[in-house]
Amino acid sequence: MSDTSPATAVAPPPTPVAGLAILAIVLVLIVAWIVIGLQVLHIHDTSLIGGFLMLWYWANNEQLQFKRLPAAIIGAVVGIGLGWALVYAPAHYGATGLTAAVLLLILALYLDIIKAVPLVVNTSSMLYVTIAAAPLVQLHVDWTELVLSTVIGGLFFGLVVEGLQRLAAKFAPAG
Repeated sequence: MSDTSPATAVAPPPTPVAGLAILAIVLVLIVAWIVIGLQVLHIHDTSLIGGFLMLWYWANNEQLQFKRLPAAIIGAVVGIGLGWALVYAPAHYGATGLTAAVLLLILALYLDIIKAVPLVVNTSSMLYVTIAAAPLVQLHVDWTELVLSTVIGGLFFGLVVEGLQRLAAKFAPAG
């Protein structure tokens, strides 16, 4: 017997026409974020990934629930910090730094497993540390810009989506 309670029920996919409308909105938001990030915030294109990754994570794992956005953003910053530590500590403190960074990562993994501090260490943290620990990312990313892109991009996408959801609810037919 499957559990179809409201908490676990999956919403049906949008109709093809609604899907096209959603696609158009998403494309406008992506272009807007690129313009804001590059022209207003002066974030390098390699660091814009933070905001896009936050949108993807929040949409797919938190179902665009605005109340889940703070934990997603805080967790992402923790994950970026862990990725940074894996680069910075060994470069400046050698084997001792590497040991400390790896132990910090192990502690974060343990805290995520037992869900001890879900606001700070969560699935978002683990996604971002995975990306931030990738050698190609470590070679090309500006860590401060990655944090800014993640936080500001998360807030941008979150506020726009929340506004659009409220606007849609206001004009939705009464049911």
